[in-house]
Amino acid sequence: MGATLDALHRLQEVELQIAEVQQRIDRKHRGITKQEKRIAEQDAMISNKRAALRTDQMEADRLDVDMKAREAEIAKLRQVLNAAKTNKEYSAVLTQLNTNKANNSKVEERLLTIFSQLEAKRKEIALIEEERTNEVAKLDRLQATLLETEGESKERLTQLRAERDLAATTVPATALNVFTRVANKNEGEALALVFRTNPKRREYACEGCNMSVTLEQVNTIMSRDEPVLCNTCGRILYLDSPTASRTH
Repeated sequence: MGATLDALHRLQEVELQIAEVQQRIDRKHRGITKQEKRIAEQDAMISNKRAALRTDQMEADRLDVDMKAREAEIAKLRQVLNAAKTNKEYSAVLTQLNTNKANNSKVEERLLTIFSQLEAKRKEIALIEEERTNEVAKLDRLQATLLETEGESKERLTQLRAERDLAATTVPATALNVFTRVANKNEGEALALVFRTNPKRREYACEGCNMSVTLEQVNTIMSRDEPVLCNTCGRILYLDSPTASRTH
């Protein structure tokens, strides 16, 4: 292995440590984002159910007013019924009175149904609000954990970045640019080992993606001290000593 690949390996070791620390922080951020989304969904659910509750309450209020008006009309009809002078008049008023009473009975049944629905919806909203309170408490804990993790990682990241900067000084500029681009794409993992897939044939593959590596690429890795990229995943390919000794 040439000096450039040796330097890239040292840089890779530091880069992977940085990536591991950063991934731990990123996982905390993703957990918080997921928790915030869950709370937002609960807020939307509560808002929709409250709107439905208001609609039912408005209908109940309207029916209550309607029933009270009809009860007043029934009271008047009873007075008229008591004052009726003929059977025909009595019969007509009685029919109207019974119709209003039947209508009121239907309205009362509908009101009872709505009141039952209102009670059920209030309980459902209260349950979701209680769940939301628990989720908010969980979010607070996640945010506290994130701050703790970031605090613990700050000094370590500063140290590792200094090590990375030092290791980068031993890598040629062109190779360093390639390494940085590949590392950013693959969460710090810029290098991939080339392994022989068949002991009897000169066939090779990239350990990063398990796709084939050409014999020409293998020969280039052995003869030139410069980055050779996998055609599939784009990682910088390298050979270990045993593989290199078996390529001929």
